Amino acid sequence: MHIGFDAKRFFHNPTGLGNYARSTIFGLAEHFPEHRYTLYTQRLSGPFCTLPAGHGLHVQEACPLGRMFPALWRSLGIPRAARSHDLDIYHGLSHELPLTSFGPRTRTVVSMHDLLFLTHPHLYPWIDRQLYALKYRKSCQRADMIVAISQKTADDVHEIFEIPRERIRVAYQSCSPAFSVTRGPDETARLRGIHGLPERYILFVGSLIPRKGAQTLISALAQLPRSDRPELVIVGKGPMETALRDQALASGLGGQVHFLGQVADADLPGLYQQAVAFAYPSVGEGFGIPILEALNSKVPVITSTGSCFAEPGGDAALYTTPGDVPELAQALTRVLQDSALRQDMIARGERHARNFHISRTSAALMQVYADLCAQR
Repeated sequence: MHIGFDAKRFFHNPTGLGNYARSTIFGLAEHFPEHRYTLYTQRLSGPFCTLPAGHGLHVQEACPLGRMFPALWRSLGIPRAARSHDLDIYHGLSHELPLTSFGPRTRTVVSMHDLLFLTHPHLYPWIDRQLYALKYRKSCQRADMIVAISQKTADDVHEIFEIPRERIRVAYQSCSPAFSVTRGPDETARLRGIHGLPERYILFVGSLIPRKGAQTLISALAQLPRSDRPELVIVGKGPMETALRDQALASGLGGQVHFLGQVADADLPGLYQQAVAFAYPSVGEGFGIPILEALNSKVPVITSTGSCFAEPGGDAALYTTPGDVPELAQALTRVLQDSALRQDMIARGERHARNFHISRTSAALMQVYADLCAQR
């Protein structure tokens, strides 16, 4: 098969949707090298433009006019280029498909990550909700198959956009194999020196926005006894950073909350592995990839009830009600004080994480492509 991808975020997005694109494409290329993969991008630049040797990927960059008008090129230029490439599959990796047709040969797939702007509308500006609803609904209606990254997202697409179940498939995402590789003492010392890590800390990874729940975590940490309270390391950036710093000071935590900002991908596995626990008290997600990163890093996970969290967390995580500070504080205390519970959570996490190994997630997605081609 010849499979094409919208690679805008593959090359230009260092976080969530970009990580999904890179993990998906590299996983397919590694485990199914017999197929041809073409990446369409308006500009080959940025930190991810150098592809590893032997990757087997082909890059189609926009013409000069397309680079001047990238949105227009994504809607009109990609289908035109794809028709000349005889694509079997075109996969829009982040909610969108071009407006024009790819022709009768090419089957289209769109990945839907979440519909949080509709399930949690108070968290999004009005104009964003209108634009997202229009674009996402159109893409779902036009796609030959919708790939949902969780069962929760699949249910939302079916119920809200009224898409038939037979046109929706769940294909989970994976995380980098780097999280499963144990870091040695030299790497541990390097990270402590670079980032000023405390000896004992809880880790939070995510954008600093209200939905992610860092404010709940700081409040819960402040309720723990000072004598047994680990510090908090926050990885991520966002508009709430100043408010969170102020909250930490007002809560008496002062220098016990460390804001690292956006860290290098190579440092992230080590940051997870040195943590005594990983807390992810988000209100809602499409999947919650940091949960999977933590499980692969052999760290106990505390996350939220509801949304999609039981899918990546399985029977390995502890779950608390979003926004419930005393409940989160109690869960943190359990994990910190009960060594038998910690070891059980780590063992369960290792087992559960195998369900999302890149070989499995790549095979599930390739089956979607094969089934579509068989229908022609």
